[in-house]
Amino acid sequence: MIMKNEKFPFIALLALTTAAFSAILAELLPAGVILDMAKDLGEPPSSIGNLVSYYALGTVMTAIPGALWTAGIARKPLLLMVVSGFFLSNLITAYSQNYVLTAGIRILAGGFGGLLWPLMAGYATRMVNKKDIGRAIALVMGGSTVALSVGLPFCAFLGKLIGWRFTFGALAGLMVLIFIWIILSVPKLKNDPASIRPSFNILKIPGVGLVTAATFLTSLAIYVSYTYLYPIQLYNGIPGGAGLALLLFGGGAVIGIFMTGRLIDRYLRITLLSSLCLSAISLLAISVFGQTYPVFFVAVVCWGVSFGGLPSLFQTATINAIKKSPELGSSLTVTVYNIGVFSGAFTGGLILDFAGPEPVTWASFVLLFLVLILVFIGHRFAFPNRKAALNK
Repeated sequence: MIMKNEKFPFIALLALTTAAFSAILAELLPAGVILDMAKDLGEPPSSIGNLVSYYALGTVMTAIPGALWTAGIARKPLLLMVVSGFFLSNLITAYSQNYVLTAGIRILAGGFGGLLWPLMAGYATRMVNKKDIGRAIALVMGGSTVALSVGLPFCAFLGKLIGWRFTFGALAGLMVLIFIWIILSVPKLKNDPASIRPSFNILKIPGVGLVTAATFLTSLAIYVSYTYLYPIQLYNGIPGGAGLALLLFGGGAVIGIFMTGRLIDRYLRITLLSSLCLSAISLLAISVFGQTYPVFFVAVVCWGVSFGGLPSLFQTATINAIKKSPELGSSLTVTVYNIGVFSGAFTGGLILDFAGPEPVTWASFVLLFLVLILVFIGHRFAFPNRKAALNK
């Protein structure tokens, strides 16, 4: 059964938003408490950093296969099972005294993450009318952006205050609250196996290949620079510490989420082009004028605004292109985006090691320029203008 709500189901969708927020925090938290975890587990910081990669690996491994394997399972029980999996993985991580166990649990947690995103996309598209699909996806996926931009710095602070183990424990406690919230507010949806049928020709669907390429390049471009924002700030001689830059970026991202939510259903193409242009201009400003204090932080805020809606925009574009399979479309986007995150951090690190911080933002700028070209040429199927979208 597919439910369509005349009234926008804000409370139910907000429960999914909070689940997305918690999942991203679970993914990235080791990066925020890296030194404390390294000392406690007796491992070098690089090994703790790899815990983020292990999570991403689990997500990539399960996103598309998981959507296919769970096609016959009712959606709400599956969602509750995934949230329970996050609770257990965070709790075990909090108590683990062994790095190998922690690494294994991180892969398992990433696997639950790979199951979560398609589930949420399916709910977001089926609980609302067609005209509100983009808005619903923007609200749900906004949780990941807020977690990345605001939640992670807060958890890093919390880790210093109460320790990394209690921070993971608090995250497990949040999963319990989300579990109860979902039971009380999220409606039951019957599975729709026909909408998640296996297809080895999915990239041959008009527009899907182009959206996939643009999603990967955008994720790559963003994380080449975002991962190393603090070294870039230090290189430019900008005071204030990494926390200030992340906070400003996060504030901008929240603004971007709300702006995208209001525009995405009617103006997806122009909103995406505007976001990409603003992101490119912001990175160009950091590259050329980044040693000027006001320019650097204004550019960081603008970069955050442009970034806020990008995951939702690409998620919606993929789902629109695949049409009848939101879970499969979401799985594809999640897989490609996570590969971009991993590749971006790795590529940025190589640039940083061999050429220093200065070329990092230039590399992101060039990559975003390529994305703009893809979006411009994808005006028929991938990123249609309003007239083309109405005729699809």
